[in-house]
Amino acid sequence: MANISQARGALLEEAILFLLEKVGYETINQHSSILDDSLRAGSSGLDVRGRGAWHQIDALASFRSSPAFMYPLRLMVEAKCYQASRPVGIDVARNSVGVLKDISENYFMMHSSGGISSQASRFNYHAAIFSTSGYTSGAIAYAVAHQIFLIQYENVQVIQPLIDAIMDFDESCITNYGKGALSEVREIYRSALHDRVYPLATPRSVTEEGRELIESSILEAVRNIRGSYLGMLQGRWPLHLLTANELPASAFSSDLVRCRITGYESGNWKFTPLDTRRDNDNWFELQFSLPEDIAKMVRDNFGDREAVANIKQQHFSYIDLSGVIGGIRRNIRLELDQEWIYRYVASLNETRN
Repeated sequence: MANISQARGALLEEAILFLLEKVGYETINQHSSILDDSLRAGSSGLDVRGRGAWHQIDALASFRSSPAFMYPLRLMVEAKCYQASRPVGIDVARNSVGVLKDISENYFMMHSSGGISSQASRFNYHAAIFSTSGYTSGAIAYAVAHQIFLIQYENVQVIQPLIDAIMDFDESCITNYGKGALSEVREIYRSALHDRVYPLATPRSVTEEGRELIESSILEAVRNIRGSYLGMLQGRWPLHLLTANELPASAFSSDLVRCRITGYESGNWKFTPLDTRRDNDNWFELQFSLPEDIAKMVRDNFGDREAVANIKQQHFSYIDLSGVIGGIRRNIRLELDQEWIYRYVASLNETRN
């Protein structure tokens, strides 16, 4: 039986899919025209075939372009919109690992009418868990060990209005919590996000108050996030980088941009361009949040700072950013002073204590 927390998670998943579309992903659902033999329209949404069973995957996205020598990328999205005091636990990570493993090991065969068998299309599946309230240490350790990506939105100012609006979706907004009700919540939001008319004049499970909330403040909040980009810290740790406005193309005449970190006092973390004033047209702010345990792993990966100083080398941290800038899909490297991660971890420790 579903609950209000799952309804909020469904809304956040739909918002994240919308933001991922800005990066270059295409949402796959039971109505998509790209359904193949590994996908089917299930009774309550999209089903994906695994090695041992079909799995209902409510939020699935496919990257529109694939590098050479790689199968097309598909991303399983799971989002949790909990109260701030409730981090995502290890049970969520375990479930993602199990589903991902079964789907990734599905090497079923197709048989042509001529009796010649051939392998069905293969895909490179990944899974990411998105959280508004962080993760337990156990969840992080388990997810990292099994290559489940973790994205958190704690203290990310630009997405906070969306989180607040979703948290306003409460028991007065829905009349039952079956799978059909969650599908209805998703379909209302999807229709609004893509300027489609919801097919039912009167929803069966969502109240008029709930529908109004989805089509007004929850819709407006995600549309106010005009810049959505993905970054890989040190080529390994993913970040969802968000801005109120799209990045200015003039700031990226080069594919390498030096940046600084702000937020050590406020806890609202941002990458901003080095040696560029706020009133300059090339100014930008990329807001992010990184789980403390992962930040420590990044820090420990840098090696001994004294040894680095002794060989008189300047080592930099970097983030490979991908997204649409000036109407063109770009890959940019943001270069940062290595010391930022030490200050980041120290600041989190001070905040906690």
